[in-house]
Amino acid sequence: MPTLPQLKQVIDNLLSLPAANQLLQLNSNTCECAYEAYIFSLCAVAVRAAGGTAVLTGINSGPNPTIVVFRGGPGDMASTAQDFCYMNCTLGQKQFEIHVDVVYEGQSGASHEIDVSICESGHAQDVRQSGRAPRTNKYLVAAIECKFYQSTPGVALARTFVGLVKDCSPNRFNAFVSNQTSDGLDSFLSTAWAPKPFTDLTPLNPPSEGRFVANLEQVLRQWAASR
Repeated sequence: MPTLPQLKQVIDNLLSLPAANQLLQLNSNTCECAYEAYIFSLCAVAVRAAGGTAVLTGINSGPNPTIVVFRGGPGDMASTAQDFCYMNCTLGQKQFEIHVDVVYEGQSGASHEIDVSICESGHAQDVRQSGRAPRTNKYLVAAIECKFYQSTPGVALARTFVGLVKDCSPNRFNAFVSNQTSDGLDSFLSTAWAPKPFTDLTPLNPPSEGRFVANLEQVLRQWAASR
């Protein structure tokens, strides 16, 4: 199981923060928060592997902020309380953003925190101008649940995420990502209606990283080719 310093180092490396003289700031200095930022970083790797661009952006400062701030808890996409970061991406004719710990409004009107989300840029810009919550409508491209377990995982959190996904319009990519698994969790996520499972996904397991990046890359390529 990776430690907090190991996760921070991997995030630094994946985002090339030292090379750009940027500093990582986790508002919640925990493995859970770092794990979400790690998955966010792997999403950027997938965008670039697909031939796209992914630029770290601060909501206040713009591209390439000096301090890369991750919320550490559910928050508003439009919040300017700190220079919260997101990834501004382009792939073909598609423009989109990758966010961490954003609260979305579901089709039912209920609020849902999505650990890592990919949202079309036009909708995200509307959200920042209006201040309202983003919607889990056709503009939500991907929803990723990230769980860093300190003990053997059960299935309760995966069941909760399935409920969240059902309150979204059909997305291109729904995934449940965790640092370890169990027989019960594997069984639950093996069903056809479950989100894509990426369990045992850590920097200590490079093949698992490769599978996640390759799957998301393929989805993004297909989406970029669509009209």
